[in-house]
Amino acid sequence: MRLGRCPVCHAHLHLDALVQDEAGRELLGLCATLPDDLGRALVGYLSLWRPARGDLDHARALKLAREVLALEPDQARLAWALSETVESLRAKGEARRMTNHNYLKRVIEGTPAAGSLAVAERPAVPHRAAKTSATVDAMLRLEAIKRAARDEGAA
Repeated sequence: MRLGRCPVCHAHLHLDALVQDEAGRELLGLCATLPDDLGRALVGYLSLWRPARGDLDHARALKLAREVLALEPDQARLAWALSETVESLRAKGEARRMTNHNYLKRVIEGTPAAGSLAVAERPAVPHRAAKTSATVDAMLRLEAIKRAARDEGAA
């Protein structure tokens, strides 16, 4: 079943090809079970591990995803740290690819507990640049609106 075209290379994306590979199937299942913000942040982080030439192997991506999820039990805090890591490295224009999780671990250590993370306001973390991304700020506001709607529906 063709899903569409890759926005980067314009190759056809086929769901049946992805699930043929056991690791690809497990990775897809893992990402599908995560909360939206954590799933998106994890996929963005995994993109930092892509080799300069070629693609990230599904088995390697699955191993990395499991390692990352084991780093922090607080999913909201982990999602925030993953997003910060990706945004920070992309803002710096880092051409290098990730080789370990040390940078992410430092970001997690500097991230407050999820209970103190206000969705509309970003905590001051030493590694962040003074100016935040307008896209990230808009996404955070949208997530706050979605959470408020879910909370009202649950009440």
